[in-house]
Amino acid sequence: MMADPVLTTSLLFGFMLLFLMLGVPIAIALGGISIGMIYFFWSPMALNMVPIRAFSTASSFEYVAIPLFIFMAAMLQRASIAEDLYNTMQKFFGGLRGGLAVGTIVICTLFAAMAGISGAATISMGMIAIPAMLARGYGKDIALGSIAAGGSLGILIPPSVTMIVYGIVANTSIGKLYAGGFCPACSFRHSSSPI
Repeated sequence: MMADPVLTTSLLFGFMLLFLMLGVPIAIALGGISIGMIYFFWSPMALNMVPIRAFSTASSFEYVAIPLFIFMAAMLQRASIAEDLYNTMQKFFGGLRGGLAVGTIVICTLFAAMAGISGAATISMGMIAIPAMLARGYGKDIALGSIAAGGSLGILIPPSVTMIVYGIVANTSIGKLYAGGFCPACSFRHSSSPI
């Protein structure tokens, strides 16, 4: 049965928001919604393609880089390199007003760029930087905001796991995506445009 794209999209996002509000993990929510929509909008026989498609995607050669980046992030965290970097930035920026927040953003950015994934930088620096910033009188909102801002920059700065996934899905050169992410990450241009 062919469904209206507007109806399908509305159901997808509606169920996703409902499951997220109920506290269901994102992977389970999206997987369950996808399987349910395949069952109701196509046919029960179409469920045969789910494991085939999942295996072909998971065994793709291009995805080999992702576990290696995650392994590198785990090694950086276990070797306490993040803590050493944070202590170094604390010595550089600690004397300035708000310097510890700036140093936290810089270290989160560097760590996310080394690891390739934002989550590793956010979790590692969260465990290290939040107690240090709170002990020095920073507000909880500034401490959490600086870690979130610095960790999210890891998506933009190569090497980025997200760019690998986008390149594979969009059938675009990953090298060109890296080149596009490298230049904006390193050049700060001030513009009068609000955009």
